[in-house]
Formats: sequence, C-alpha cells, structure tokens
Amino acid sequence: MKSTPKHIVVTTPKSEMEISAEEAIECVERGGGFYFRKLGRNKPKGLEMGSKVYYVEDGYIRGFGVVASVVQKNHKCEYTASQWGDGWYAIIPACSWKWIRPIEMKGFQGFRYFDDSNVEVVGNWLAPKPDVEGQG
Repeated sequence: MKSTPKHIVVTTPKSEMEISAEEAIECVERGGGFYFRKLGRNKPKGLEMGSKVYYVEDGYIRGFGVVASVVQKNHKCEYTASQWGDGWYAIIPACSWKWIRPIEMKGFQGFRYFDDSNVEVVGNWLAPKPDVEGQG
C-alpha cells in the first residue's frame, strides 16, 4: 500500500536569505536547476518524492518546492561551492516552486510537519515573490 507523502516546513536563516534569492534568480535565468535542503542525520518520516517543503522567511511561510528525491550523502552546493556535510537531503527542482499567500509563522530550527489544506497558491517559480498584506 502506497503511503501519502508528508509535507514539512523549514526556516530559511536570515544569513542565507540573500544567497537563496540569488540562487533562485540564477535558476530562472538558466531555465531550471535544483534546490536542496539539509534535513540532518535523520530523515523525516514520510518525506519522499512528491512531498512539499514549505519555507518560512522573515516570519511568514512564503512558498514550497516539491521533493524530487530524498538522498543520504555528503553534499556540496553547486552555487556557493559550500560543503554541507553528511546527512539527509531533500532535492527540489526549481521549476516546482510555488508562491503561496503568506502565512504568519515564527522561524525555528529543524523541521515541522505541515498540514497544507488551507494553503492558497498565488504564483509559480517565474512569478515575483508576493508581498505580505499591509507591507511592501
């Protein structure tokens, strides 16, 4: 019996936000690419191909990417050439990114499982990042 993929939410640290935005621009300019998220030493239960990884940035969940694979390896970022070390990684095609109507959530370390039944998609990977209502 096939299980239903579980979705998670993670936080983009402030120190990584600018690099993440630059990487996204490069993926759009190249017409594709992959993002990754290091999950640590233990793979989240139910995280598999088809799962969604939602991202908190500046106090709001902004969007998600769809997992193409979950791998255990020693990973090096192609964009920054940074070595991220051994662990579990979610590999996410850039073209799977969807912007959502921002949902308020404080940042945190690690991951949390996420029920996305009330999420409203407002754009794809080529659309601009949506403003938070009342800002920008």
